[in-house]
Amino acid sequence: MRKSTIIGVLGAAVLALTGCSPNYEQPSDMAPGPGTPPPPSAIVPAEDSGNGDETAQVNTDLEFAQQMVTHHEAERQLLEVAIKNAPDERVVELAERFEQEHGPLVEEIRDWLREHGEGDVTPEDVGTGEDSQMPGVDVSSEITKLEEVQQGRFDSLWVKSMVDYYEAVVEMCRTEIDEGSDEEMKSIAQQLLDSRVPALEELRQLQRNL
Repeated sequence: MRKSTIIGVLGAAVLALTGCSPNYEQPSDMAPGPGTPPPPSAIVPAEDSGNGDETAQVNTDLEFAQQMVTHHEAERQLLEVAIKNAPDERVVELAERFEQEHGPLVEEIRDWLREHGEGDVTPEDVGTGEDSQMPGVDVSSEITKLEEVQQGRFDSLWVKSMVDYYEAVVEMCRTEIDEGSDEEMKSIAQQLLDSRVPALEELRQLQRNL
């Protein structure tokens, strides 16, 4: 309810209780007494600060950086379990190559987070609720399945997990490029996109050949 409407209702109630009739005389030049509410014409609506879009962009950059750190940890776990357990040598070689190629940019992201007053990030720190613009990742259940699955099914299950993971990373990078405002983060997102899209295609090709 508008403030002016509330004031009008209260004024009417006071008149009814006191038995007075409304005063339609011209407004007086005298200053209103203490506690007298201002007339509706004097109530000025608060102006919109106009910073909503800028705040959303800053949040997109921060969320992207935090998500990429946690996604990298998930990738590291998936690669390690493949190197140790995959029966197919093609899977082992691919995991070893990804492990060597996909680390340096994450260190740049960690540096950016520290420069912006953010400490080490854990999966619990990263929002994945309705307000989150990027997908979260939790590979703990996948790691458990991979460690317990029979060797004959390991390779296909691992490749499927990696495809799902890289699809999430690609989505995150595109969100940052489209909606972020920090040029350093957008540049890193583009570099990650340029490396993960070919990696995703390699995984899909391997998936078809297993």
